[in-house]
Amino acid sequence: MGIFNIDNKFFRALNKLVDMVILSFCWIISCIPVFTIGAASTALYDTSRRVIHRDEGYVWRGYWHAFKVNFKQATKAWLVQLIILIVLLGDIYITWSGLKTGNQWGTFSIVFIIMALIAAAWAIYTSAYISRFEQVTKITLKNTMLILIANLPWTLLVIVILVVSLILVWILIPLIFILPVGAALTYEFIFERIFRKLMPEEDRLREEEKDKEYRG
Repeated sequence: MGIFNIDNKFFRALNKLVDMVILSFCWIISCIPVFTIGAASTALYDTSRRVIHRDEGYVWRGYWHAFKVNFKQATKAWLVQLIILIVLLGDIYITWSGLKTGNQWGTFSIVFIIMALIAAAWAIYTSAYISRFEQVTKITLKNTMLILIANLPWTLLVIVILVVSLILVWILIPLIFILPVGAALTYEFIFERIFRKLMPEEDRLREEEKDKEYRG
């Protein structure tokens, strides 16, 4: 094949990179109102899995379709988690300020930081879960918390990926146009191993068949 053939590995990789930038941009823009972060993250996971990983459809259309379809459920779940995160961040601020002034209660800031990271991991689990399963908000929140607890090693990895991504963006801001999708694809590797155990056998076999078609 010629070097300028669109099926050339270089151009395929370049096209994939452009798609990742577009998808990350869509996610950033739709996170700005804050209350939409849940729907945005659900759409990010869904589009990363379908379009970036499996080449199913187009990034722009796929993202906004997933955003619209999952908006109501994802937003309800996210608002619950947002309130929890705000409370925990407030506790971190207060106790951290106390730590700097020598207050003995300041040591509790570490506890609240750990709790906030767990809450963030819960939100990440929830966004991915909503893209794969249709359930009422209460059941979704309950199930994702149980999944988080039952898979603590994976949960720790989810937190590590989140923290490393934030640090990298802090160091080099332009990475924000790549890392959201990069993190979502890494989370897919983790979550799909977990979620497929929860699927009916027919759905699980269908997913495995799609994986074989993509690889092969």
